[in-house]
Amino acid sequence: LPFKKVADMWKRDDRNKVYVGRRVKCSSETSLISPGAFSLFQCRACVRLHRQAQLWRNGIIIIRAKTVRSFVQCLVIMTIPLGAVDIVCRGGVGCEKECKALLEDVMTL
Repeated sequence: LPFKKVADMWKRDDRNKVYVGRRVKCSSETSLISPGAFSLFQCRACVRLHRQAQLWRNGIIIIRAKTVRSFVQCLVIMTIPLGAVDIVCRGGVGCEKECKALLEDVMTL
């Protein structure tokens, strides 16, 4: 997979007013998340969530659309150094439940 910057993939969008997120972090400062584990997560997300997704080496964006105007996006990135994974979901006004539901779906992978 190509290496891309988050700023290139996750551009500001004024339609998105709702943001929810979590950071999953190793319990020890000396522990690391292996890149292989994150690749497995990316594959599992594509298969289990059956959603449109954009993949790159250290991240994935999952898109869940209700309508053309109403959609929720979830950004999952492995931080550098490899000690944490950030998960952020965003959507428009009125999409609070959808954002939380997508976050929970991603957290169960």
